[in-house]
Amino acid sequence: MKGMRSLFTPHPDGTPARIAICMSGSGSNAEVILSRAAGIPETGYEPVVIFTDCPETSRASELAEKYNVPLAHLDIRAFYRENGEEDILLNSEKKCRLRDIWSEKVWQILQTYRCDFAVFAGFVPLTNLADKLPCLNVHPGDLIQEDSEGKRIYAGLHCEPVENAILDRQQVLRSSVILVQCYNGSGKKELDGGPVLGISAPVPVELQGVSYDELDTVRRQREKRPYRDRLREIALANIENLKSRGDHVVFPEVISCFAKGCYATDAAGELFFRSSEAETWQQVKTVEFSADGSRRMLPVQTRSLKVKKNKFLRFFKYLYTKMVRGNGSPDYIARGWSLGIFVGCVVPVFCQLVVAIPLSFVVRGSKIGAALGTFITTPPTAIFIYPVQIFIGNKLINGRLSADSAQKLLDIFNSETLSFAEKWAAFADLGWALVAAFFAGGLLWAMVMTPITYFGVRYLVVRYRNIRQKLFESARQKEVGK
Repeated sequence: MKGMRSLFTPHPDGTPARIAICMSGSGSNAEVILSRAAGIPETGYEPVVIFTDCPETSRASELAEKYNVPLAHLDIRAFYRENGEEDILLNSEKKCRLRDIWSEKVWQILQTYRCDFAVFAGFVPLTNLADKLPCLNVHPGDLIQEDSEGKRIYAGLHCEPVENAILDRQQVLRSSVILVQCYNGSGKKELDGGPVLGISAPVPVELQGVSYDELDTVRRQREKRPYRDRLREIALANIENLKSRGDHVVFPEVISCFAKGCYATDAAGELFFRSSEAETWQQVKTVEFSADGSRRMLPVQTRSLKVKKNKFLRFFKYLYTKMVRGNGSPDYIARGWSLGIFVGCVVPVFCQLVVAIPLSFVVRGSKIGAALGTFITTPPTAIFIYPVQIFIGNKLINGRLSADSAQKLLDIFNSETLSFAEKWAAFADLGWALVAAFFAGGLLWAMVMTPITYFGVRYLVVRYRNIRQKLFESARQKEVGK
């Protein structure tokens, strides 16, 4: 196919791909990969070195001896201490420069083993080793789930992806295998980027008898890391379960498919998959691998160009997502959003958040909902809403406003030169009739919109959670059936 680029080309003579296994800790993923290579000749890969950044605390030495694979190491913490740094955080220019030097030394070590690509099996340090050779990494989260802006929702380090999934009321978890991308600076922007080569079948979430509301409360009470609370305990238990039923299934399968040249991208960066027996490439979002050895190609979800280009539709989709996947009870979420709508109707644009956020504590409603609900009146929407609001308010108070009164109000609200205090002063200077008409019309507008918002949001949240619960039960039934 024109413009296609294979992510890895197998050796012409049919010899297995030579892989480096990089690990930092217990090495459970590494052991599964090593065991599979030792027991199944047709995997397509051969571990030629185990590399670790933690030679004193990891199981790298034990696994190297057990599976008769060469061991290499370069202690990253000792390297940083030798260069005058006590920690390895990428929070300064010097530490970022040291990471590049350390990564180059790692590359020089791996070069001696003639590695074709590397797999990060619980490898903690960020490294731009991917600039030298392909690197695969497994992640405890479903990386094909994205928000309206295309950002991966369950990216993040350590327990963060699983905790976020649990707090989002996700009923199942998945492991994802990605082709690692190079990073800049702290690496936060590029974290867990790159094509998602495979995901595991869904693994049900286990809450150990704790309710979602209790876990929401735990998160709100968090103050200082490291966290040692019930949410973290449940997340860690789910990570271990996901590792055995997700990582250990999908990771070796993807490594095998990658080694056999089953993945490619086109000029636009779209992912394609072709099994070793097939002749044609198929465009996919990713490939799902199950414990029974089956695989399922997930198609790309096409979006119309019109929707892509329409910022308003994307914005409303974002609001819907934040609404139905919010934390807390349906009433808690609905109170926050209805408060935000009330404030958006009654309070002038330039000071809505100042009013909405403190009031959300008083009514015990969602802070996010209170803030986003005020977006019913933004400078673009106020152009249409405020003239109608003032017209109706003027009728209610039997006032005699001129036709250009609303325009004067909009000019003040949309001004980029007036300060907050100056806008308030200018608003008051418009006169009693205009200010009274604004608030009278706003109150009437709020009396209509607030109850509609409360019951509408509550319905949508309950409906969304019921759908998620049905998916959870379906996944659990499939697991029981296996």
